[in-house]
Amino acid sequence: MSIERMEPIIVNLPYGKYGKADFEKALSEAEKGNGASKAAKDSELENTMLYLLSYPTVYIVYSGTRNRYSAKNEYTAYVGETNDIRHRTSEHLKGDANRRDDWRAVKEAVDKNADAFKQYVISHPMFNKSLTLDVENRLMHYMSSTESVKKLNNRRTNAQGLYYTSDYFDAIFSKIWLGLHRDDPELFPAEEIIRDSALFKASPFHRLSPQQLDAEEAILAQLEMLVEKDRDTVGLTVNPQLIFVQGAAGTGKTVLLSHLFYRIATEIGIQGATYSEDEEQSDLNRLQVNELSAYILVNHKEQVHVYNQIALKLGLQKKPDEVVMLPSQFINRFSETNGRGRGFPDRPKGRADIVLIDEAHLLTTQGTQGYSGKNQLYDILRRARIVIAVFDPEQILQSRQQWHSAVLQRLFPNADLDNDNTGRISKSDTVNLGEEDGLPPMSVDVSHIRLARQFRIDASEEVVQWIDRFAAGEGIEPIPQDRVPLNTNGKPCRQPYEIKVFDSPIELFNAIAEKSRKPAGGWNGAGLSRVLATYDWKYSASRNDGDPHGFWNVSMHCDSSGHWHMGLAEDDEEGYIPGDVSTCRFCKPWNYQLDDPNPRSIDKNLSWAGKDYTIDEIGSTFTIQGFDLNYAGVIIGPSVKYRDGQIIFDGQASHNYLATNKRRDLDTDFTKKNLQHELNVLLKRGVHGLYLFAVDEGLRHRLEECYEKSH
Repeated sequence: MSIERMEPIIVNLPYGKYGKADFEKALSEAEKGNGASKAAKDSELENTMLYLLSYPTVYIVYSGTRNRYSAKNEYTAYVGETNDIRHRTSEHLKGDANRRDDWRAVKEAVDKNADAFKQYVISHPMFNKSLTLDVENRLMHYMSSTESVKKLNNRRTNAQGLYYTSDYFDAIFSKIWLGLHRDDPELFPAEEIIRDSALFKASPFHRLSPQQLDAEEAILAQLEMLVEKDRDTVGLTVNPQLIFVQGAAGTGKTVLLSHLFYRIATEIGIQGATYSEDEEQSDLNRLQVNELSAYILVNHKEQVHVYNQIALKLGLQKKPDEVVMLPSQFINRFSETNGRGRGFPDRPKGRADIVLIDEAHLLTTQGTQGYSGKNQLYDILRRARIVIAVFDPEQILQSRQQWHSAVLQRLFPNADLDNDNTGRISKSDTVNLGEEDGLPPMSVDVSHIRLARQFRIDASEEVVQWIDRFAAGEGIEPIPQDRVPLNTNGKPCRQPYEIKVFDSPIELFNAIAEKSRKPAGGWNGAGLSRVLATYDWKYSASRNDGDPHGFWNVSMHCDSSGHWHMGLAEDDEEGYIPGDVSTCRFCKPWNYQLDDPNPRSIDKNLSWAGKDYTIDEIGSTFTIQGFDLNYAGVIIGPSVKYRDGQIIFDGQASHNYLATNKRRDLDTDFTKKNLQHELNVLLKRGVHGLYLFAVDEGLRHRLEECYEKSH
């Protein structure tokens, strides 16, 4: 039988029942079912038992409780792999239960109730050590991205490189997941649902590319060296260490940071060094510094929420905001306080060992309502020994995030590093910070590492370059056709990336809504799709008294000549109309306007785009920066124009005060740059497609002209 036709063997039995007779009973029960257990039906019982009990297997230990609001199960689970499932089960319930709280809780539960925990045991005729490690890693990836899984235990990432049968891994895993899904769709949702989730995209269980692996190993080697150096110089003044991770939008910086943080937390930081036999210790443990403190910061509330969910599921923190938090929370925690919990940024108290900052370009360089300091990166560095910061200057969107040009030049002296240097850490340079902001000078040792490969936009280099040039305001040429590579069978290995230009915002919205209704994955590549817009329509946290619902809307109307104009017609006071089918009025609320129809549901904590009802809202950079969509529909407002062959950024047409206000302490007006960066972020959200409508007629005609030439 060919490998493609081989089926996995999946059995389910009460945890703690691991005798041969227990497996025979479970196998007999599986034979009565369908789907994934077909191999058990087609094989002799003795051979099937041999695969289960004597060959490598992967296992999932789990327990579910009913959520009283959603009436759905919420699970605690552990994923592992072993060469001897019976011995491993015994080891967990005996040895591990004496050493670890999580397994002690499992043992106590099954001692009281034999059905308190159950176990899936998975085998396949092609399983070897590398393949089972890959299956274990992807199960962790999928289950950490599943809303119903609230706690997931395992302390390593196991993605393997090339090995015998690695070409068959994807097909084998899909059959395994399909079999598990058929048995329990709550615990194992459909693959397309998982792949659309924000948790999946930020999970630490992605398989890293060779470049990402090189970068991670370089950073870990640097960490080891810095920790050893710091330990040898206790009591001496040591400069804080700053490692910048650079790369454009979609180059895998968040995936690298998440993977790196999980390794730091589980191997040298938060969880200590107690391992089961199937959890091999890494070289990092030879540091023997299991009390190191590690934190991850991001100045984006939606992303903080995603990281908090992941850290809670994986046991990296016991409650939200322990190790994952906003930068202002971290600065406050490591500051002297006024006795009422308010910290003073200029009075640091204590130091963290390792701080990772995602989207560090979102850090503020002036005081805000929630931060009374002058530069968040400066204040974090005063409170940390080592800082690893993801930074992309092309994603700075607000004046309060802009830097003094002289400071940026010192921090990034080689902004255009050759791509041949990607994945390698640069030599450290000492940089002085603080003087331009009127702060005490501080010496910081700065090094850089760069990622170059584009992961988000699943398209040929020509298509990516077209989007890059448009997003950078450099020009708009005819849209290139996507060249799709063929696999070994001569078939396209993916769907073509789709760029479409619309002459109506209604048509664009309907096309994206249709994509969002289609199943994700497969040839269509649809699923999670949303409409976004430049911040050219007013929004406020207060109620809009000029709208019958109190909403702030992205609104336009079309006159009798077919021209679209900003806002609704003078006699139109209806505002947002659910299910509106008009062809001459467009009115949709900005993000966060509509009420969640199921505020207590199990998916209440999803990101903005992950909630079904938000298909009727328009997203902004405030909700979508850092997240992926399968298809992104972008309404480009009048702040982006096209005149005499040039893309023009018009601050007078923008309602984004944070992008257009001028700072007295900086020597440059960043309005045009901020608006260009806003366009850059919006255009690079779509993995499989980008749909465009421009309010400015000059820009719309140019886009339509380039679209028609390409077709």
